[in-house]
This record gives sequence, C-alpha cells and structure tokens, in this order.
Amino acid sequence: MSAGNRKETPVARERLLTTREAATFLKVSEASIRRWTDSGLLPARRVGRRRARRLREEDLRIFMEAAPGQSPTAADTSLSSTMVIQNVVVSMGDHLAAFYTTDAGRLRIGLPFLRDGLRAGQTVVLRALPDVRERYFAALRNEGVDAEQAIQAGQLMIYPEVSDSAGDQVARFEQLLTAASRQRPGQIRILAETLADVETLGSVAEHMVVEQQVSAVFKRFPVVTICAYDVRAFDAVTVIEALKLHSDTFGPQIGYWLN
Repeated sequence: MSAGNRKETPVARERLLTTREAATFLKVSEASIRRWTDSGLLPARRVGRRRARRLREEDLRIFMEAAPGQSPTAADTSLSSTMVIQNVVVSMGDHLAAFYTTDAGRLRIGLPFLRDGLRAGQTVVLRALPDVRERYFAALRNEGVDAEQAIQAGQLMIYPEVSDSAGDQVARFEQLLTAASRQRPGQIRILAETLADVETLGSVAEHMVVEQQVSAVFKRFPVVTICAYDVRAFDAVTVIEALKLHSDTFGPQIGYWLN
C-alpha cells in the first residue's frame, strides 16, 4: 500500500476522570479532590454546560509522586478535616464568630488562634485595623513569636485594607486563599476583626453581605475563620445577625432558634 493510500490510525482520546473516580484513584475523599483542585494544587478541567470537574490520570500520578515516600492517604491526612483550637475541635471550612467586650477579651481567643497556627507552621491571615494589629503583634512577641519575621517568611499574611464592594471583598478572599494554598499547602487560619471590614466597606450592611456570601468560599478550602466582633461597637440587632450568619459556631440545633 502506498503512502498516499495508507490510513492513519486514529489517536485515542484521553480519558478524563470524574471527581469520584479521581478520589478512588488516589484513595482519598471527594472533598479532598475538590479542595486540591480549587486551590490549584491539582490540575482539573471544566467540561460541558454544567462545568463539571474532570481530571487526567497522568496528572493524578504526578500528584501522587510529588512527595516521595508519601502515600495518598498520608497526603490526605496532612490536610486533616478538623482543627483543634484550645481543646475545641472544629471542622475545616468552619466560619466562626467570637464576641468580646474588653481588649483583654479580644486577646483571649484571637491570640492563641494566631500563636498556635504560626507555631504549627500553618498559613495565618490577619485582618485588623493598624492599632489592633499592633496589639496582636505585641502580644505575640510576649509569647515568643515574631510576627514581622512570619510576615517576611510569607507565613503570616495581612489582609489588605482596600475600600471596595462586598462582591470584590468576597472575590479577594478567594484569591487570597488560592494563593496561600499554592504557596504553603496545608491548613489555613483567618482571624478577621470585623471593625476593619466595616471601615473599608463603609457600612455594617455591606459587611453583613460579605459574611453571608463568604461562607461558601471558606467551605472550599482547608481553612478555619474566626470573625471577631467588638460588641462595644455594634448594636444588638447586628450581634443577632452575626450569630445567624455564623451557625458553624454553635450548630444547627441552636441556630434554628435564631430568626
């Protein structure tokens, strides 16, 4: 047969795996697959009108071999589904609220949360007005933790004080978490002093829009977030609304009664 008449063998189409198939391949949970692809650690494609997630088997093999001697199960354990905060076990993705009435009360929860995360080598994000931020830094120094050094190392990230809309703020949280996951895979802690949020957004109402929308972003990352409310600066209605928007703090049974 001449070269001109020779039929070319069709190239086999590359098989793409679903999230469930990828989880079975790596022997991890589907939640881990979604978290790793959302953070950019694991390549994925979006196909069809529903933008379904699909993964190449070759990419899964590369991902498995990225950490020599570490099994997929071990890798999954490194991104544990829980975090311990002062002997309290919370789930990754939890969007929690803390309320305080004194400056000492602010540090009672915020300081150990920051300190323990930095000591554990986790990425920590702090959002606070400059004066409050300096108080946290001073308290960390007293605990033997150098906040400035952690910032230079990229472990402590300071949320930028930028005036924008609620939608822009939610998008910025997603961008920040994606970047943090790529730079330092593992658990992330966010401590957000809500007065800083209100100041940059211009109103409590806009802040509440962020609180309502950002929970869905947090659920996609290995992050625990504490939104700290200085109740001296908010009225009773705002405090009740904050409780309603942070049901992870107390669970659905108590949340049912907050209307």
